[in-house]
Amino acid sequence: MKRKNKFIKYLKRLWEDIKNSKVIIVLCALIILAVLMLIIMIQQSDIGAKEAGVQIEELALRIRNHYKARPDYWGLTTDEVISNHLYPESMSINGGKLLGYFTNPVEVGMDEQGSIVMPTVKDFIIAYNDLTKAQCIALASDRYHSSFWLGLKEITIVSGNNHKTFEWNNGKMSLPISRHNALQNCQNGSNILFRME
Repeated sequence: MKRKNKFIKYLKRLWEDIKNSKVIIVLCALIILAVLMLIIMIQQSDIGAKEAGVQIEELALRIRNHYKARPDYWGLTTDEVISNHLYPESMSINGGKLLGYFTNPVEVGMDEQGSIVMPTVKDFIIAYNDLTKAQCIALASDRYHSSFWLGLKEITIVSGNNHKTFEWNNGKMSLPISRHNALQNCQNGSNILFRME
């Protein structure tokens, strides 16, 4: 009888230990799942920027190839890009406007409004306009392909009346733009200007 009682007590204690360990296992599994979901969400927030970045790279390459036999980019505008189909297939046209990955307006030319590039000017701007703060941060701090960096002169973040230009070897305002610098300079409605050679 004593043996039976000891055995029952042993089984009860074993059951309690198993129940407690199940709780611990379940809690650990939930924590791991939450961390994985957080990592996926953080990565998802930059996926659009990666796509938009690929569009910028391809658009710049197509423009360069179109103008390579000329001494400058004279006459380049958004309308010229549209009429000569220089934009990537992933971009769209709506109401005569070139739209980027975020369905935001994209302008090409001398400035963020897409003014015509004048004679002897050997660079041009691709402007992604009217971005949300999150889009601006992700796009400004994206790590573009090495060939893209070779043709880039500067990136300007325009937020309201505030223009911050990042250039090569410019101390705290140097390219590539850090996420910290993008976070400090981006707002809702920001424009990013890529000055390409």
